[in-house]
Amino acid sequence: MSDVRDAFSEKSDKKTISEILRTYKAKGLPEREALILIAFVLGKSREYVLSHQELECPEEAVELLEKRLTGYPLQYIVGNVEFYGRHFTVEEGILIPRWETEGLVELAVEYIKRFNAKTVAEIGIGSGIISVTLAIETGVFVLGTDINPKALEISCANAKRHNVEHLVSFKLGSYLEPFEEMFYDIDIIISNPPYVREGIEVQRELLYEPKEALFAGEDGLNFYREFFNRYNIKDKIVIMEIGDDQCAFLRKLTGGKCIKDLAGKDRYLVIIDDKC
Repeated sequence: MSDVRDAFSEKSDKKTISEILRTYKAKGLPEREALILIAFVLGKSREYVLSHQELECPEEAVELLEKRLTGYPLQYIVGNVEFYGRHFTVEEGILIPRWETEGLVELAVEYIKRFNAKTVAEIGIGSGIISVTLAIETGVFVLGTDINPKALEISCANAKRHNVEHLVSFKLGSYLEPFEEMFYDIDIIISNPPYVREGIEVQRELLYEPKEALFAGEDGLNFYREFFNRYNIKDKIVIMEIGDDQCAFLRKLTGGKCIKDLAGKDRYLVIIDDKC
């Protein structure tokens, strides 16, 4: 931070919030994000910042605004993300949840209630937002795995934050290996796995997120091939997020159906065994 402080201390000296908002809007930073960061430093609401623009903008806020301009994710800076109407802790090293995944949760909630599911398993829990949200919304018991130790730490913190730690069990491991002895008790398997093709150009924010949570081989399909090769999903429901160009392959591989997201793109793979 010291280099940023040295470079911008003179420029930001005694500048008001109003002046800083104009300056960073001209630099291409959305005003909403600038307000969030200034409010974060002040420990106030965005509404307070908007109504007190005559105040001097803290130097720490200017440093964070500069950091955000590099593409460093806003959610990592403030350590928080909003998902499904709730706030969750998120940190560097953990995948940042996106709006498409809310659709995945909506589907899961629907099927949990329709089929009276008792146990759900999530592969690749990340920040735990899917597992925790399903526990809150339905009261279902959720088993979750991840290969990243930090994911378990953050997921447990989010479960405690929302008072559902008694409804989740998170373990370190690949796919469903940590819960093999419970496999036949699982009613629904859900995952937002890595599905981005390696080598393609991505938005710069993604460069700061864990590669293992994003990329899955040349065609982005490595996770799905491995999962459906490993597991007999008879009598189970499988719900997964997919890339918008992967539906044809996955439909052929699994016999499942694809459901579109709010943007009209194929985004979710759903497989329901005939016995369900």
